[in-house]
Amino acid sequence: MSGPEISCVIPAYENLDLFARCLTSIADQRDVDIEIIVTDDSRSSVIRDFMSPSSAVTRAARYQAGPTTGNPVHNWNAGLEQARAPFHLLVHHDEFLVDPLYLRKAVDALDRSNAAAAQGGVLVVGVNRPSRFGLVAPIASRLWNARGLLPLINWIGPTAAFAFRAGPRFDPDLVQLVDVEFYARVLRTGPLVRLAGTSVGSIGHHDAQITARIDPTALALTEMAILASRTPPEISPLRHAVFSAALNLRSWGRRR
Repeated sequence: MSGPEISCVIPAYENLDLFARCLTSIADQRDVDIEIIVTDDSRSSVIRDFMSPSSAVTRAARYQAGPTTGNPVHNWNAGLEQARAPFHLLVHHDEFLVDPLYLRKAVDALDRSNAAAAQGGVLVVGVNRPSRFGLVAPIASRLWNARGLLPLINWIGPTAAFAFRAGPRFDPDLVQLVDVEFYARVLRTGPLVRLAGTSVGSIGHHDAQITARIDPTALALTEMAILASRTPPEISPLRHAVFSAALNLRSWGRRR
């Protein structure tokens, strides 16, 4: 085929060490034609300065200044707007690709199926517990309408684990549920294919995360109410009530 097979968007913000690791992991992918787009809404010039010198890694990517609206989701979508390939992957700077054939496997799986997205496994780095995505995803895949569970349980993982067909954008009105709402919306258009034996990495619980300084339960409750109030509702009234009760119960258990 002519042109890139998959577009990888990296929405960068300030953290050069994490960004460089992320970019290198994508540039090192094998046997696939990749388009790498860096959208940078940093306040400083640290990412731009890194991208300016010519090296094998920086030459592989296209850099652009992203919108500085204060809403990082605008920066995510700015990169997706520039993507030209039929398949897209959003890789945050605290994520990285572990398997050098991950993108080749994702493209092949989407090419030969009617799937809306392909999901890789997840390795969470920097936390003393097993990856919850690895534990929950196999169970969720056997449940009826697992897509509907996403606002309560993110059984897919970080966005780097979710390669999807070109078209959809992330909802800038959401923060805590922005990824799971996106996954659920994409999966309304077709099934999910899982990529066996491949993984992406994610840095767990660091200060630069969007949700590091907020109460995730309170925000999730607020955003589920938003999704339930839309026309048509993205979460049914019954599911909203059940999920809210479960989140409140979990929050109460942590406070005890």
